[in-house]
Amino acid sequence: MKQTRKQQQLKTNFVMVDSELLLTNKEVERAYTLIVSKAISLMDRFDLPKFRMYAEIDHTLNEHNTNLVKEHLSFHWNITLSISPKDGRSFMFIDLGLESLTKFGSNLTNQLLRYAYQVTESHDNTKGIEYSLRVTFQPADQLHNFFYRRIAEGETNYVSLHTVEKSTEVN
Repeated sequence: MKQTRKQQQLKTNFVMVDSELLLTNKEVERAYTLIVSKAISLMDRFDLPKFRMYAEIDHTLNEHNTNLVKEHLSFHWNITLSISPKDGRSFMFIDLGLESLTKFGSNLTNQLLRYAYQVTESHDNTKGIEYSLRVTFQPADQLHNFFYRRIAEGETNYVSLHTVEKSTEVN
């Protein structure tokens, strides 16, 4: 019997994870946590609560999720920690909202990015985690539709909403 169709090769979603990859991914997650903390601290200067509000999303609690780990979402930016299904490495994505840049200038964004590059920079001439940081600019509607939808849907078992206290410090 002659076979006319090529046999499809089965692919797996499993990635070999070694101790070096685990340590590197822990460093990326630590950097993500530091960057998000900085992002939160930068929002305390705004008078309107909508500019101080953010959503924290723990994607590991969402059974429909495939590669996202954590996400910080606000009017100003979307900071995401994910794992590549291809090789198991962790990556951080900082999507900057163009409307925030237009409305408030570049100072806020510059401070966040300076800090993000600082915590991901290799200080000992090793490859470090510099590879893990990806920065993009998003049109206002893409970032804000996602942000406002999360706010409107409210808290769930994997989404929590917060508002940063307004700083009383005079600049």
